[in-house]
Amino acid sequence: MIDVEVEDGRADEGPAATGLISPPSLHRANRSYVSLFVNRRWIQSRSLGFALEQAYHGLLMERRYPIAVLNISVKMDDLDVNVHPAKTEVRFKSESQVFGVVQHAVRGALIAHSPVPELRHGARRDAPGAARGSAPAFWPVRPLARSEPSSASPHHGDEPNGALSLGPALLPPSEALPALRVLGQVQSTYIVAEGPDGMYLIDQHAAHERVVFEKVRDDIESKVTEVQTLLAPETVALNAAQQELLASQHELVSRVGFQVEPFGDQTYLLRGVPALADGAPGQALLEVLDSMLEGGGFESWEERAAYSIACHGAIRAGKTLSHEEMTALTRQLEACRQPNTCPHGRPTMVHLSATSLEREFGRR
Repeated sequence: MIDVEVEDGRADEGPAATGLISPPSLHRANRSYVSLFVNRRWIQSRSLGFALEQAYHGLLMERRYPIAVLNISVKMDDLDVNVHPAKTEVRFKSESQVFGVVQHAVRGALIAHSPVPELRHGARRDAPGAARGSAPAFWPVRPLARSEPSSASPHHGDEPNGALSLGPALLPPSEALPALRVLGQVQSTYIVAEGPDGMYLIDQHAAHERVVFEKVRDDIESKVTEVQTLLAPETVALNAAQQELLASQHELVSRVGFQVEPFGDQTYLLRGVPALADGAPGQALLEVLDSMLEGGGFESWEERAAYSIACHGAIRAGKTLSHEEMTALTRQLEACRQPNTCPHGRPTMVHLSATSLEREFGRR
């Protein structure tokens, strides 16, 4: 589990969240493993539960939930405990502030403790500090000292059972991915790269989704989007739900790069598409609108739009890439703020350490 701690100097400034949360690799199919406390009294709160889930946004797959035990410390003057006879529900004087504190504290702890998933094969042998046959302990939680160099090896130590789980190192995502040397491609889907401590397999579709998602999101925020103007405008027929969405989010749709205007009953004229969009322009607009309508737990319409374009424009599995294309994608992924997962929380890569390779070939 990961420690959620109060930042230095904030203990007496207002609401504070502390406790334990699970890393993204440890999750459950329901919310039963989340326990919330206010001033050490157990409570039920949909709002705080939602704040916790939003903090895992982009790190967990859909319909998966974390394990957490959180205590929110609040001044008694800012709290009403008489909402429920059993006092299992409370009302905060400033609920939005408490919501933000929980989300910020949990998200900060996660970002600081999210290494690259490591590919494991075979049983754990002679684990130090554990009896043979006992269940292996999860990766240890130790805060990364600010003085530690970011080039430190991201994985080390023996490996527990399981096909895919997190390694023990605790590097922020921006530091967890070292400079990689691209070697080739497997099944026209996975990029094989060498790092300072073993081999990395990169899912080209998930990796490109992450790259496009962050690029589109940044473009929306900066209001600078590359638009590809169509030589011949294309007519597109929209259903009622798509029309309603376009009417309510027309400014956002324009900001992400779709130049579209009414052209008769249920018909629209498409004059331009985002430069990152791929395939038929009309189909790209329809798929993006449908994806925005589906939602998917994102925090805002801007993120829905960014993910929709990333889904549509990302390189597909099964596409053969040149060495230059693979290298370019890997460099773009290295530059991402959160390179470890695609926008839906699926891993972009797995790591096979040098220790694992030596063990599999009998060198250890």
